[in-house]
Amino acid sequence: MLVFVYDNIGDDMRTFYIFRMKREFVNLYRENPNSLFQILKHLYYMRRHELEYGYQLFHQLIEKQEKEKLDREIYIKYHNEMVYSKNKKEHIINNLYRDEISILTIKKTYILIQANKNFSSFFNVIENLGDEYFVCDFLNQDYFWINEIKMLV
Repeated sequence: MLVFVYDNIGDDMRTFYIFRMKREFVNLYRENPNSLFQILKHLYYMRRHELEYGYQLFHQLIEKQEKEKLDREIYIKYHNEMVYSKNKKEHIINNLYRDEISILTIKKTYILIQANKNFSSFFNVIENLGDEYFVCDFLNQDYFWINEIKMLV
């Protein structure tokens, strides 16, 4: 007997890296997000011998997250919602009505969202934090400023 197990959190999940950009780079790259994406993509795929340079460049571009504060804000916003749960450092939305599974993890220098859709409900929370958040999906070559999300119906 052959049994197939489909891991819903895995193959079809998109991985979004969300960076809080320093204000001067928001102003510089607002109209040219492709250039910013290319820089971040280069850093993402950087070779080991380039890491020191990459680390310096990354910290020039990125504003650190206030991890605990952001973690608390997300928890307060969603804790009464039936579709929300929190497991240690992961915020999880499992919305059966929208067929959405999204997992948000806050790191020191970025926010990681894994979602089975092109849009995560967590994007709404991050959009309310400000316009300096830049979203990258390196695998799918997708990128956008969080406040410029346009959903096609």
